[in-house]
Amino acid sequence: MRQSFIGASALLAVCCGAAQAADLPRRPTAKLAAWNWTGFYLGAHVGAGFGTAKVDNPFGQSIYGDAVRAPKALAGLQAGYNWQLPGSAWVLGVEADASALDADGTDTCLAYSGQFVSANCRIREHILGTLTGRLGHAFGPQGRSLMYIKGGGAFLIGNLTMTTNASDYLAQPGAELNATRWGWTAGAGIEHALTPRWSVRAEYDYANFGRHGMDTPGGGFLLTPFDPTTLINTPGAPTQVRQDMHLIKLGLNYQFGRGDGAFDQASLLPVKAPAANPWSAWQFDVGARYWYSHGRYQNDLTLSTVNVLQEHLVSRLTYESEGHSGEVFWRIESPQKLFVKGFAGGGALVAGTMNDEDWFPTDKQNATAYSNTDHNKVTGTIAYATLDAGIDLFGDASGKFGVLAGYNFYRDRKDAFNCHQIALADPTSFCGSSQGISISQYEDWHSLRIGANGTLTVAPNTKLLVDAAYLPYTHIAALDIHHARTGELSKDSPAWGTGRGVQLEAILTYDVTPTFNIGVGGRYWAMWATDVETAGFGSPVTTQLLPIRVERYGSFVQASYKFGVH
Repeated sequence: MRQSFIGASALLAVCCGAAQAADLPRRPTAKLAAWNWTGFYLGAHVGAGFGTAKVDNPFGQSIYGDAVRAPKALAGLQAGYNWQLPGSAWVLGVEADASALDADGTDTCLAYSGQFVSANCRIREHILGTLTGRLGHAFGPQGRSLMYIKGGGAFLIGNLTMTTNASDYLAQPGAELNATRWGWTAGAGIEHALTPRWSVRAEYDYANFGRHGMDTPGGGFLLTPFDPTTLINTPGAPTQVRQDMHLIKLGLNYQFGRGDGAFDQASLLPVKAPAANPWSAWQFDVGARYWYSHGRYQNDLTLSTVNVLQEHLVSRLTYESEGHSGEVFWRIESPQKLFVKGFAGGGALVAGTMNDEDWFPTDKQNATAYSNTDHNKVTGTIAYATLDAGIDLFGDASGKFGVLAGYNFYRDRKDAFNCHQIALADPTSFCGSSQGISISQYEDWHSLRIGANGTLTVAPNTKLLVDAAYLPYTHIAALDIHHARTGELSKDSPAWGTGRGVQLEAILTYDVTPTFNIGVGGRYWAMWATDVETAGFGSPVTTQLLPIRVERYGSFVQASYKFGVH
């Protein structure tokens, strides 16, 4: 290829020299015009992220909790205007966007004492909107790539509820913050022109909604530990809630009014002549990854199988874990722009903690307003696989945008060791003297995926790949084993149900050669199932509702080889 190019260049130089010597007229060489970002645009985006609502405890420093995590999936629209300064690579702009959110998270609030019946705080978010200014700089061939920063105002529609736990306080009114919250946002992104009208972009945004006041619900205080006759009602108090979120978005924009550059007359989707060997037009990419990840698993045990009562808890298990895993991945692309991709892997959970919380203030034999046993060792295994099929709608070798549908499987096996009480005065309460295995948690998630996949050129031989998928349906089959439990028909509590989720992946790759590349990336998975039932400890029928939420996120390194590159 290189020799042909050199030969053609030499031939062109000879011909031009001969023409000049003969004093023949020459056609002027056309200068390649730069891509211009000026104009209006309209587009759509999908994405994922997580947010936190931090609750101030008006009664004192909390033993545990007060920070409610809410994983979220989002999809929405954006519109804006760019103005590229004449003769400059700098671009100014303004943009408005609106996103529908699917977010649900819970955690313990107000747990300042083991003698106080603390609350369950729950976040649900519905709509996010922003109005921002943008400052960007065009770069790359013909200025088709744009790096930018943005900032401005934001609003959030959602609600936060505080509900006092334990069945004895169902009559206590809960507290709710249910109003539009205003705040600010800042972010950065990169956008790449795929065709004369379409561009793909990847963006990170942070939004902060400040502090908002609300009143806590009434609770209860056990004056004498383990004596239910000393339980008294307590009033609520004013408090403050701080809320923020981190988001990653993959977007596609349609540019209006473009048509002043050589790029506009060139097709980015050339039609290739049929090859003698039809398989030569296919491309196959295969590689391996190492993933270092963190996980959070949480199940909330409620009082009944009635969904509307799921915010009143009697128990909660929360696992934090650290994992190492390896995987293989692949992607097959056809001449018709269809693709199939996937990966499969597994590994070990090597460290972590688990907290087992309980609320039973009127138990006649062992009344406890709040118990929290900490387990400082968690080990186990994980296994997972994803298979997607899709089509690239726009793009060429420098970037592309496609849509996909697929399936994900995730398996998690965890064992918790070394029980220690942190809410009550006696560190052995509800733990005993054993420091061995206490509780095991197993779960299998089966999820359907729909989403988008984008590739953007960020530097020579360097690309950013973003994959964002919403899980409209996920099924969980779980098993909770309390190894030290006595007086029950069984130590096992199976659970089953359905929910939703989101999965996000971003990878920065570098082509060492046309066929071999290396990369570094990040991944975020979150699934939440609020329609889960359990048949506790040998019961032949469903006994309680068990909302479950899981997250796994981390970074990875990879290497891959491409077959079919010409």
